Amino acid sequence: MTETFGFDQLTIEDCFSQSRLPLLNDYGSHLFMVLFSFGLPETGEKKRVGITEVDLYLGENYVVCVHSKPLPELDRVRERLRAKDAFVSSSAANVAYTVLDAVVDGHAPIMEALAEQADEIEHALLSRERADESVEEREDTLYDLKNQLTVLRRIVTPLKDNMSAMSGPAYELVPYNSRKYFQDVSLHLERIAHSIETMREHLAGISEAYNMRVNRRMNQDLQKLTAISTIFLPLAFITGLYGMNFDDMPELHFHYGYFLILVVLAGLFSCLLYYFRRKRML
Repeated sequence: MTETFGFDQLTIEDCFSQSRLPLLNDYGSHLFMVLFSFGLPETGEKKRVGITEVDLYLGENYVVCVHSKPLPELDRVRERLRAKDAFVSSSAANVAYTVLDAVVDGHAPIMEALAEQADEIEHALLSRERADESVEEREDTLYDLKNQLTVLRRIVTPLKDNMSAMSGPAYELVPYNSRKYFQDVSLHLERIAHSIETMREHLAGISEAYNMRVNRRMNQDLQKLTAISTIFLPLAFITGLYGMNFDDMPELHFHYGYFLILVVLAGLFSCLLYYFRRKRML
């Protein structure tokens, strides 16, 4: 590609190395862009977003795309080119816009799938009385989804800025009539970025609500344990006191002492149990 198109050697190296963020560089005779396609696995319970790098060169009369695996979005662009679509074939900038638009359009269903996943997590964590293995798995999924959204935000936000820059007069390879299309891509990315932020806030709210519920359950369990300990404390004291077996303890020789202690213990137990039930601690 260096010999045919005169591409900068650094951009060639970028094509064969993994980039982490979108990129837009102007080399005079061509623009070099790095963008990313999102995808979900067709099989498997765990829906983790797959990210594929797409490197794009835009020249005066050509567009070159480099990607590591086939992408359905770019296949649709090729079909339009083979069909000699009037808009796509009118300029290289329009071809680049069509590629960018197809890739960004592919982000929307991914966001919808992640939103559904967030709703499933919310239902699993906030609608169960007790934690089980399924809920524990959902906790891990919650934190994994938050990390995925962080990665997607780091990609979408700078890509939105790059598209906004291409809609301005700074890049001569983008004709005036084509700039509005790149602005449309920028607006689309802005909606996706807003969706990501909304979903992150939603997940943060789910996490906070779940932690509050867990803390409340722990407090309730501690209250019950405290009430049970309080009930048995005087019972243990009385039985321990009369279990010392000193000869000078007159109650030890009382004929009905054993039955009297049983009555006292039963009375204390009943009174304390009634009290704590009235206080809703048991």
